[in-house]
Amino acid sequence: MHLDNDLFQQLPVPAVQWPSVREGRRDGHARVNPAFSRAFRPGALCSPLPHWTDGAHLTRLPSRTGEPRVCRVTLSTLPNGDRLAVVEDVHAYHLDPLTGLPDRRALLLDAAQPTVGLALIDVDRFKQVNDALGHAAGDRVLEALARLLAGAARNGDLHAYRLGGDEFVLCAPHALTGEDLRPLQVGFRETLGRLGIPSGSFSYGLAQAPQHGDTLHALLQHADTQLTRSKRDRRGGLTTQLGRLLGRVTVTEPSGLNNLSAAL
Repeated sequence: MHLDNDLFQQLPVPAVQWPSVREGRRDGHARVNPAFSRAFRPGALCSPLPHWTDGAHLTRLPSRTGEPRVCRVTLSTLPNGDRLAVVEDVHAYHLDPLTGLPDRRALLLDAAQPTVGLALIDVDRFKQVNDALGHAAGDRVLEALARLLAGAARNGDLHAYRLGGDEFVLCAPHALTGEDLRPLQVGFRETLGRLGIPSGSFSYGLAQAPQHGDTLHALLQHADTQLTRSKRDRRGGLTTQLGRLLGRVTVTEPSGLNNLSAAL
């Protein structure tokens, strides 16, 4: 198979081709087809990573708007030695369908990028809210926290993810502290207060590289230990108080959330 220039230019999907290096052939740089130029920034895939073999690979490429998109890049070596990359945008498949945040798979994909600070976050007394007010109320809690985390990511050099359930992760190229998370706590409390949902706080565990490990797995493990300790220390009085308030709510009545706001 030889992919001549006309055929390459007419490919309906984004593609990049690198010339063969056989027998000293170094006759040109990588070329991109029009579909690639319309979708991604110039130089977005100037060379295949050295460890990439033929087959499919996941990576992030900057789109024309500058947004990093999760892409599947399928590499093939042609009979003449040229290498061809066909690019498929699979970004939507790596977003959490409820909150719109990148999901666990996206976090693992980004693990190759340097992370110094990490915060593992989960919602306090989330199960009790679900049990008393229903899963629709629980979804609103998760969506509210996700919006705050996404806003923090946009305004700072941060990346926010939803791991699943009520667990979220913030990653940063610098150390994260409790003070960094305080505005999020305030915003979360105020947002859920307006919704009449009594779960206006979250617990978190922090980890920092290299003190607590130099891999994503090690940082998550340390942060999880810190999170468990934090939730254990805060358990007791707050849980008892929430249980008493939730006991006043009649979930089947539409006015249940309003009654709960009055109780608070």
